[in-house]
Amino acid sequence: MTATSESSASNVPTSKQADACAEKPGNGISKTVINFWLDVFLGVNFVLLAWISALLQFVFPAAHEAVGWTLWGKDVVAWQNYQFATLCVFGAAVTLHVLLHWTWVCGVINKQILRRTVVKRDGTDTLIGVGLIAVILHVLGLGILLAKWMIQHP
Repeated sequence: MTATSESSASNVPTSKQADACAEKPGNGISKTVINFWLDVFLGVNFVLLAWISALLQFVFPAAHEAVGWTLWGKDVVAWQNYQFATLCVFGAAVTLHVLLHWTWVCGVINKQILRRTVVKRDGTDTLIGVGLIAVILHVLGLGILLAKWMIQHP
């Protein structure tokens, strides 16, 4: 085994790999800085989502008793809408986060989990990622449809 193949087989990136990770896209901002700010955004968004959820769970009374109650001029339905919007933004940001790390995810799966020594770079990983997103969205949609069909009115 050569020194290059030994270092790529381990978890320690070569200087060439490290340089590739820090490449600057056309606008001059490095991928590392983009990932940092995305992670900061994810953290802030998660804290906001947790805070809104705690307000709905512990501050407002139960939904049937919350009619007329407001917090800073917004009723429980408005806060539920904020919660859902924050959840959607969080989901989109997590998806972007995974997308930006997809090559790394595929590398870990191929080399560490599946123990492959030769990994083809033919676009299959990208197709698997797109397919995975499609499957997840379909499962979510089916779950919502099932709940809509099965809900019982009083």
